[in-house]
Formats: sequence, C-alpha cells, structure tokens
Amino acid sequence: MAVVTALAVSGCGSGGGNEAKKAPPASAPATGTPGTAASMSAEPGASGSPTASSGVGGDSTQGVEGVWLATQGSTKVQLVLGKGKAGLTSGHLCGGTYTDRDGLGLTLTCMDGDKERTSGRGELTGDGKTLTVRWTGGPTDTFSRTGLPSS
Repeated sequence: MAVVTALAVSGCGSGGGNEAKKAPPASAPATGTPGTAASMSAEPGASGSPTASSGVGGDSTQGVEGVWLATQGSTKVQLVLGKGKAGLTSGHLCGGTYTDRDGLGLTLTCMDGDKERTSGRGELTGDGKTLTVRWTGGPTDTFSRTGLPSS
C-alpha cells in the first residue's frame, strides 16, 4: 500500500502505461500491420522516443530516474525518481522534488513529520546501477536500481 502511495505521490504511476496501450490499437488499423504500429506511432521530431523505450538494462544515459531500493538494518528504503519528482518509503511516506545538476539533490516532506530522510545529496555510479544518498542529519543509503521509468 505504501509503495503504491509513493508512486502516486511521485507522479510515477501506471498512467503512462495506459496511454501506451491505447496508442498502438489506434494506429494499427491505419497501417494494417500490427507489428509495425509501434515504430509508426512516433511523431515527427520525437526521435528519442523509440530509442528510450528500447534502451533498457542499466543504461547510465537514463540518469537517476527510476526505482531504487536500499536496506538499512531491517528497514527497506524505496526511492522513486522521475521528471523532477521524488517519492520515498522507509516506514515513512515522503514526497518532494529532486535535481540532478552537480550531483543529486533531494528535498522531501514526510506525511508524518519525520525528518530523517528529507534533505540529501546523492551520487550515481558511472554504470548507473548504484546511487548513494547522504541524508542531512541522517543515515547514508546505498540504493540499487530496480527499475527504469516508463517513457
């Protein structure tokens, strides 16, 4: 339940998936070839769309956007980052924003008023698979990427 809420708070819900499911059937009858609907549905000037959807698998070009998981003692900490919004669950439900200029900067507000993981700086490894966040006045979490954002 908390993970679902974190995804809703961060703006990384399944809404994008529903739009993607609607697009191919609409373009499939026009092309007459369902296998080519995905390649034909890209709009002119949207050259990044097909590449982004096919380039999955720890590609560091994805930056910090995605779903991250860390374990701190017996507590699992999940961080969801996408389009400048951040959601975190760790026994607390927190949401806010991030910036990825000059490293990762996180600013969160927890619904229950907790302050342990509300402000922090992070660093992404070169391969894009590990993110270390040092929380101001709190712990340091080492996250592993568990998923990429849907485009």
